[in-house]
Amino acid sequence: MTGKVKAKSCILEAVHETASDLHRLGFINKRKMHELEALCLTIDVPEKKTQAVRPKNCSTYLTGKDWKH
Repeated sequence: MTGKVKAKSCILEAVHETASDLHRLGFINKRKMHELEALCLTIDVPEKKTQAVRPKNCSTYLTGKDWKH
């Protein structure tokens, strides 16, 4: 994982920091800590990485203007 990890909001950052301290002291187990990290943190993936996820055999992509309503 090469993306930068950051909190989704200031409140969730405080929750994660508190949970990290409780985990370090032994009040929260590893499984619960991973659950809290999944809720509180997000990973910024660089644009280069998101390009690689797209299928290589597709030559065109639909955009919002391509949809007929």
